[in-house]
Amino acid sequence: MDHITPRVNSALLGKFIGRSVRLVCKVERVKGMSAIVRSTDMGQVEVKMTTEGQIEDTFVEVIGMVEDSNVLKLQACINLGGELDMELVNDCIELCHDERFKNIF
Repeated sequence: MDHITPRVNSALLGKFIGRSVRLVCKVERVKGMSAIVRSTDMGQVEVKMTTEGQIEDTFVEVIGMVEDSNVLKLQACINLGGELDMELVNDCIELCHDERFKNIF
């Protein structure tokens, strides 16, 4: 495979330091070149942006490099709109990382 970017929640970020991941989240605040977001498991994560204006919606999927267990450096952003079932998304993420289903995901 060329490039895999697994979907994660805040609890899983520490396992992916130095790698690109996808984080579905709710934007809590944006200030300058940094955003504070709430992950699907309700953990808080800082997103370091490269330019202003990349995050536009309330819910987004951040594709970024994990710098620390609660810090991502933004590579891309997919705006997801104003409503999202965060609990359902988190359940899917947890299943993707469950050893029982490693042959499926």
